[in-house]
Order: sequence, then C-alpha cells, then structure tokens
Amino acid sequence: MSEKLKWMEDGDRVLYSFRKTRKAFIVEYACGSLLLIFGILSYNLKFTFPNSIRYVVLGLSIFVLGYAEISRYMCRYKITNEKIIISHGLIKHHRKNVYFHPLGFVPDINVKQSQLQRLLGYGTIDVEAGAGKTFEIKDIEDPHGVMKMIEEHIQKHKKV
Repeated sequence: MSEKLKWMEDGDRVLYSFRKTRKAFIVEYACGSLLLIFGILSYNLKFTFPNSIRYVVLGLSIFVLGYAEISRYMCRYKITNEKIIISHGLIKHHRKNVYFHPLGFVPDINVKQSQLQRLLGYGTIDVEAGAGKTFEIKDIEDPHGVMKMIEEHIQKHKKV
C-alpha cells in the first residue's frame, strides 16, 4: 500500500489504487508460456510440424497471454478519502462510485479466498448491504489489508 498519493479532478485524494493481481491469471500465464516455449522449441529443434501448426501455436500463446493482460487492465479500483471507485472496460467504460458515508451502516464485509488464493496471497472482498451485494472487489493483492482500510473509512464516515 505504498502507492503515491494522487489528486483527482474534484480535489479528492487517491489513497490507494490497484488492479487485479497477475496471480489471478496464473493458469492463463502458465498455458500461454508453455505454448510459447513449445512453439519456439519447434523451430529450434526442427520438429516435423507443418508451419501452419507452428503459427497457430504461437498465435494461440500470444492470444492467451494478451487476454490475461487485457483482462487485468480492464478493471481498476481506487480508494479515496470519500469513496471507492470501481472502473471496468477499455472502450466501453463503466464506473461505479461507492461513497463511504452511505456505507456507514454496512452490515457485512467479507474476504473470499480459495485455498490457492490464500496460498498466493490474493482474494475477493464482498461488501453486502441489506438484501443484496453493494459491490465486489475481485482478485486483489492483500485483501485483508484493503478490507481493513475500507472498514476504517466506513468508521470514520459513520454518523453517530
């Protein structure tokens, strides 16, 4: 959480800015890397594959690695003094602002982690209010630290 503090257009200060972690795409990176290695080795070791298969393997590896990176960059989260900003998309952009003041009475903030996520140190934060989910912060590094930061901001903005 040692990100530099930035100022937003409306004068609000960005305390923490983050994206999905690369650890969430470990399967895509592993498959893409293996395909890339196989494609490169097929050229160097002179396997008897047709060139079309080599190009498909190399193209598929680049596609899988590119998909993982684009998926990661399509989702951004920012925590400011007053709100949490959740942005999705590159071309078609969706932005959701969740203000801490209305969250003053949020009954449930949870961290969800599978066994692999817990081992690798990433997870998802669910914030639920009333009947349904208010928002979800998926596949982030140090979810317990981010959850603690959100809880502190909710406490700070809670009406007494």
